[in-house]
Amino acid sequence: MKVSGLILDLIKTPEFQRLRSIKQLGLAYLVYPGANHSRFEHSLGTYNIAKRLATELGLSEEEKTLLETAALLHDIGHGPFSHTFEQIYEHYVREYDHMHLGQNIILGKIDIIDGEIEERQFIPEILDFYGYRPKEVADLILGKYEKRYLGQALHGDVDVDQLDYLVRDAHYTGVAHGIIDLERLLKVMKIHNNELVVDEKGVEAVEGMMVARALMYSRVYFHHTVKIAEGMLTRALEFALEDGYLWEFWKMTDCRLLVELEDLEGYPREIIKRIKYRDLFKAALLLGADELTTEEKRELLAVYRDIKKRQELERTLADSVGAKEGEVIIEFSTADLMLTEPRLKSTEIGVVMHTGEVKPLTKVTPLANALKRRQTPRWAVMVASPSKYVNKIREVWRRVFFS
Repeated sequence: MKVSGLILDLIKTPEFQRLRSIKQLGLAYLVYPGANHSRFEHSLGTYNIAKRLATELGLSEEEKTLLETAALLHDIGHGPFSHTFEQIYEHYVREYDHMHLGQNIILGKIDIIDGEIEERQFIPEILDFYGYRPKEVADLILGKYEKRYLGQALHGDVDVDQLDYLVRDAHYTGVAHGIIDLERLLKVMKIHNNELVVDEKGVEAVEGMMVARALMYSRVYFHHTVKIAEGMLTRALEFALEDGYLWEFWKMTDCRLLVELEDLEGYPREIIKRIKYRDLFKAALLLGADELTTEEKRELLAVYRDIKKRQELERTLADSVGAKEGEVIIEFSTADLMLTEPRLKSTEIGVVMHTGEVKPLTKVTPLANALKRRQTPRWAVMVASPSKYVNKIREVWRRVFFS
C-alpha cells in the first residue's frame, strides 16, 4: 500500500496513530486468540478498498480523494475497546458517540490526545492545506453528504467499511464465515441516478457478503463469551463513573483504561483481574426471542433503553440469589445490535437489471428477505454470573424479571 501527500500526513497524526492501541474486536481475543488486530489496520484497509472502488466507479479526482480521506478517518473517534462501551456513550457521555467524536476531532473542536507534541499537525489544518474542507469530510463520514453514492460507498448496504472488516476479522479470528468475493463486489458496483447500485450479475456476490455478515455477528461479534467479557468490563467502568472517576475514558487507549480501572479499589480492580486471567462469569441464561412473550419483550426493551433500570434489575436479581452488586449482568443482543451496527438488516441496495430497471435486492432474491428475518444472534437476552449462582438464577429469573 503506497501512500503520500494528504493520506500520509493524516496517517502521521497522533490521533490516527492512537488507533494502533485500540483493538478492532474489543475483548474477542479472549475467545479467538488471533483477534489482536487494531482500528489502525482496519482504517488503512478501508482506505485501500475505497481507493480501489473509486477507480472502478470512475470517480473524479476530487471525489476519489474525498472518499479515500473519509474512509481513512471514519473510525478516528473510537474509544477504548471499540464498540464495547456504546451504551455508556449514550448514557454517560451524552453529547458523544464514536461517530460524533470523530466528527469533532476532524473539525478541530476537541483534542483526544493528552500532552504536548512537538511540531504536531492537526487534522483540520492538514485538510485545509490540501484544499479539502473538514466539514465536508465529517459530513461524508456521518452519511450527510449531498452526493448519495459517496455516502453509500462508506456507509451503505454494501460499503468499503464492511468489505474490509469482514475479510479482516475472518482472517484474524480464523472463522471462515467472513470470507467474501471482494474482487467481484468491487467490479459489479456502479453509480445510477446518484445512487450506488450493483449490476444484476453481481447479485450472488452481494448475497455472499450478507450471509457472511450475518454469520460473523452470530459466531464472533455476539459470541456469548465475548459478550460476557465485554459486559463485565462495561460494569467495571460504570462503577468507576458512578464514583466520579474516569470521565474522560473515551480519550484512552485499551491498555490505559485497564490500568486505570485496576488502580481503583473494589469491584473495578476485581473485574479487571478476572478479565486479565480469563476468569469470566458463566452464562446462566441464553434466552431466544421465541422464549419470551410480546409483553415480556416490551418490558425488557424498556430495561435496555434505561441504564438505571438495567442496573436496578441486575441488583435485584443479585440480591435474590445472594450475589454481590455487579456479580449478575444482563445483556440484550437484538437491541444492542441496532445500536452498534444498524446496517446488519440493510438488504435494500439497488440492483440494475439487464433491462435497465433498478429493483431493490429484496425483490430480486428471497435470500435478502430471509436474512432480514433471521435472528442474529440466536440469543436475545443473556444473564451471566460467577458459576456458583448459575443454578439459582435459572430458578428465580422469571419471577424477578416480571414480578
